[in-house]
Amino acid sequence: MLSCVLRDVSGKAIKAPPLLELSVNIDEGVPADSLYAVFPYRDLGELIEITLYDDGKKLFVGVVDEQEHEESGKGGFLKISARSRAALLLDNEAMPCAYDHPSMRFIYERYVAPFGITMREHDDAVYFGEQAILKGFSCWRVLKKFCAACYSALPRVSSVGVLYPKGMVGDGTVIFGRENVRYTSLSVVKKRCEELSAVYVKASNAGSYTVPVENRDAIRRGISRVRYLNAALNESPMRCADMMLRNSEAKAFTVRLRCPSCLIGCEGNRALIRDSALEEDKDLYISAVRYRMTADGAYTDVTLKRRKGDVDQ
Repeated sequence: MLSCVLRDVSGKAIKAPPLLELSVNIDEGVPADSLYAVFPYRDLGELIEITLYDDGKKLFVGVVDEQEHEESGKGGFLKISARSRAALLLDNEAMPCAYDHPSMRFIYERYVAPFGITMREHDDAVYFGEQAILKGFSCWRVLKKFCAACYSALPRVSSVGVLYPKGMVGDGTVIFGRENVRYTSLSVVKKRCEELSAVYVKASNAGSYTVPVENRDAIRRGISRVRYLNAALNESPMRCADMMLRNSEAKAFTVRLRCPSCLIGCEGNRALIRDSALEEDKDLYISAVRYRMTADGAYTDVTLKRRKGDVDQ
């Protein structure tokens, strides 16, 4: 059963009234997850944090962005809009400076840890170059820039406030269909317009874009979408070309499911679909979860994408 605990400006934890409505959006492509909740009205003072639980399991920890008291013919309501702790990285500007050979641990301790975000595993990876923090950079942009340069990956802060520097990878597997997680609708979307056929790389300042990195499967299927990458730049290593191809493959194939259950917390997990009408794909993972609960019922819209190769954390 879903329940919430609120925290006010004095730090006091308050058990929230029963939920009337709930909406949670979690998407790897959006830095901060969001929550919108409606409760019967109680005067709880000024709130700063909301935590969502499912039978004691923590699903979402968010900073309160908006708090509304509404009165109508239907009664009084308390409405709360919140974002996950990644919002604090987006909302805070970093002091302009420059670092020579910064490490992941340094970036985490300087720009992430002060906001109460933990890291799944402490990583001592070092970026062998200079990282310039320009005026107007948010703490999120500093983190994103480092991870893109050092890992060729986008970082992810989970809905409960855990940092995954190389993108979120769950520990489990969710099986849809048959005797497992039931779904009421399924759609498979293939977007040829998203898939790249090749990336041409410039390996040195004096050279030209003469080194091709090809997606042979896309070429075989008649796709022609080319991009160019200047690998001579400090923050564009050669492996970015391969990452560009893999990202385009992920965008080109999507499975969408609607499930009459709560799947918050399953994001990043591997996914299998057991359906006689579909060929089983072992490369799928849950990239987005959108949960809705109203007086009419509840459901989760799940987005699956392909993840090529192993991702180490």
